[in-house]
Amino acid sequence: MTSVSLTWPSGRVDQVPALWLRDNCPCSDCRIDATSEHRFIVSSVEATIEPTSVTTADDAVVVDWGDHTSTYTTAWLADIEKQIARTFPAMERWHGADIVRASYEDLVADPTIENDLLDAFCRLGAVVISDTPRESGWSETLYRRWGPPTEVPFARIHDVYVDPAGYNVAHTSEALPPHNDFASKRNRPSGQILHMLTNEATDGDSIVVDGLHIIDQLSESDVDVLATVPASFRQFSDTAETWGRSSVIQRDESGTPIGLRFSNQLLQASDPWHPRATEWYAAYHRLASLIVDPANQTHFRLNSGDLLMVHGHRMLHGRTAFNPATGVRHLQDIYFDFDDVANELHRRQQIASPR
Repeated sequence: MTSVSLTWPSGRVDQVPALWLRDNCPCSDCRIDATSEHRFIVSSVEATIEPTSVTTADDAVVVDWGDHTSTYTTAWLADIEKQIARTFPAMERWHGADIVRASYEDLVADPTIENDLLDAFCRLGAVVISDTPRESGWSETLYRRWGPPTEVPFARIHDVYVDPAGYNVAHTSEALPPHNDFASKRNRPSGQILHMLTNEATDGDSIVVDGLHIIDQLSESDVDVLATVPASFRQFSDTAETWGRSSVIQRDESGTPIGLRFSNQLLQASDPWHPRATEWYAAYHRLASLIVDPANQTHFRLNSGDLLMVHGHRMLHGRTAFNPATGVRHLQDIYFDFDDVANELHRRQQIASPR
């Protein structure tokens, strides 16, 4: 594949693939102006395309392709560099410190506080909003400030209280080990809101664990086997079934761990004849030991009206046991896509500080 040398008015010289340059022509014949979407499709030219001439004019580089002329301005170059540099907010390791909090009244009164809270959520993976309305379904009203909730099986809004007919351990008063919800779905929701409507029971403290901090404490070989050998998870009720098989640790394209899939209660029997079964279980034992270690946990009480948001692919949440005889404990779950929050934060930041 050929490349093109671009000499900008500033004297800067760039060497770029010719096909990339043609594909990124910004003119209205090649792009839809209103949306910046591609109109040109790269397969309409030869993969070996070469320009017939490249010239510098004013604040731009002009490329003649023979059947088309493209003008690339310095403003276009700056925008391209901005697009390439864009990332999701860097995830910061967090454990042991007080969880970031904001009151709902302050959040709606000051956009800066709201944006700071969203930023903390994207970086740290968990925040609490206090003094919210204690209305059934209100968590969805709040979340729609940032994006649409994610539909899941069982219930759109999940009521969690002691229920002998409940379909999982959350409907008991037992301790709930830290976990990710819906480990039993291959495409699981990446965000979760837990809205405490009423908490009059003694004990039942909430627990959060930073999965990335846990992974950091594992050896490279433990991470590799947990990221390579799949595990199965299942959750079901009388009306719905979820099952999925995936690795316990997720890594990005560079091999860096970015998430954890852990649910002690939903884990299914693994294949004992897998060639790495013994190695996997030893690593899984070390992982589970780190997750339940109080040194890696943050405990706090969710009072009536408190709302916890967690990044569901990274943060694990649970609770200690509580005594249902001492009062009502009722919270509601809804789910969402973490990317929607990160993208909404980016949109707001661009409005506040346009290029």
